[in-house]
Amino acid sequence: MRWGAVLLSACIWATQAARAADITIGMAAAATSADPHFHAFTPNNQLAHHVFSTLVESDAHQTMQPGIADRWELEGDRSWIMHLHPGVKFHDGSDFTARDVVYSLCRVLHPSGPTGSFQVASRSLAGIDVIDDLTLRLRMNVPDPGFLNNLGGVHMISARSAGAGVVTFDVASGCGDIPTPKAQDFDSLKMANGTGPYRLVAYSSGETVVLEANKAYWGRKPHWDRVTLKALPNAGARLAGLLAGEIDLIENPSAQDLPTIKARGGLAYAAVPSSRIIFLQPDIARDPSPLASDKAGHNPLRDARVREAISLAIDRRAITTRLLDGLAVPADRFTPEGLFGALTDKVKIEYDPARAKALLAEAGATGMTLTLSATRDRYISDAAVAQAIGQYLSRVGIAVKVDAMAQVNFFPGRARKDFSFAMGGWGYGSEGVAYMLRPWLAHTDPVRGFGGSNYGGYESEAFNAAFDKAVVEMDDARRTALLQTAERQALADHALIPLYWETSLWAFKDRYSFAGRADQATYADDLSLKE
Repeated sequence: MRWGAVLLSACIWATQAARAADITIGMAAAATSADPHFHAFTPNNQLAHHVFSTLVESDAHQTMQPGIADRWELEGDRSWIMHLHPGVKFHDGSDFTARDVVYSLCRVLHPSGPTGSFQVASRSLAGIDVIDDLTLRLRMNVPDPGFLNNLGGVHMISARSAGAGVVTFDVASGCGDIPTPKAQDFDSLKMANGTGPYRLVAYSSGETVVLEANKAYWGRKPHWDRVTLKALPNAGARLAGLLAGEIDLIENPSAQDLPTIKARGGLAYAAVPSSRIIFLQPDIARDPSPLASDKAGHNPLRDARVREAISLAIDRRAITTRLLDGLAVPADRFTPEGLFGALTDKVKIEYDPARAKALLAEAGATGMTLTLSATRDRYISDAAVAQAIGQYLSRVGIAVKVDAMAQVNFFPGRARKDFSFAMGGWGYGSEGVAYMLRPWLAHTDPVRGFGGSNYGGYESEAFNAAFDKAVVEMDDARRTALLQTAERQALADHALIPLYWETSLWAFKDRYSFAGRADQATYADDLSLKE
């Protein structure tokens, strides 16, 4: 009997060990494409991280680290010499070389998705010199202190898989007549040939992604043999899968479900303060605007007094403490403390509905109607937060309709500028404050990669004067002062209305340990079996 028990125990242990090599993660939102250059969207970036590599990486604390480039050095103030990691192979066994870097930086000049999210790094370049297979000189148009951070967003793809020959980098011509694969080529796995820790073996849009370990990975050995990323936008469905034992790790459990997770044996959770800000973006530029109107049919959001009134009407503390159970921090600025260029002086946004009503009356915005467009499956409790904001605005006399839609409809609609007033979110990179100001508030300049997400059409001479100097200033102290001047101007203009910074939650089986990240990304290898 003793030997039978030992054998049974051994069989159970072997079965558990085999299962432990395969994990399933319940994702709060699905990637919209397997194309790593499709859209700068956290679920897309997460998937890309597993399959592809970047020259520069950001660690869990958003500090830049070597990626597929071992090291780099600044030559003067306009050239970076990049040294690639030797011996790196694509999943098909071919060599990764400088040729693939040139091709990847050319390919992002031809957007495959709704925005040109990744063009900013390439548009900063005057040219690229291939010194040898493992060394490049990246020549800048102007000094660009944020270049490495932006470069870290561009995943390297295979020139060979794309059918590209020798490519010469040239922004003006888009690198000439080069093959530019479509997003569908990655979704169908044809172009999903990366150098990352996992191979993409199945992609089903909006549903399930399956990854298998890249045994020849150039970095640290992957933790898992097989990883399934299962899109479950409903928090209840994610929790049910975890409770049933079908899922090993889930993103964004509802704060209201934490008591259940704590009380249930065999589960654990991680709460990590994040740098993701949730904000409102008003249409400042257009008149009329499609979903905002006063009695005369004009766009009332163009008046800074109306935008200030909206900000004063919202009780951020109530939203973060009651609706989000304390798992968020009210935001009175755009950049959280600790990131480069963040404001150090005290800025406080009051909750003052009486003042809000007075400002609306002063602006002649009585009878104002407004649609708040938001997601219902992207950010933590996003639909509930949008409804709460709608109620606050209704109390000061704004007739508000809340339209909380699936993210697959929201992001294309926002890119088309279908909305007048939208709730969005943005997670910071290691560049700091400029990482948000450049896409969301800078004047639109496709050549320099500015204003790609400035859907509200914000334009300010004072902001531009400070920001344009900041992005070419290599001295940290002077750059910080300029960035802070730009942020203060945008705050004074209520160009965006900050709401709060999310705290990220993950829940998982307690036989694992999990290290969450400030950028909210969920990486399979941040989960590991306890020793």
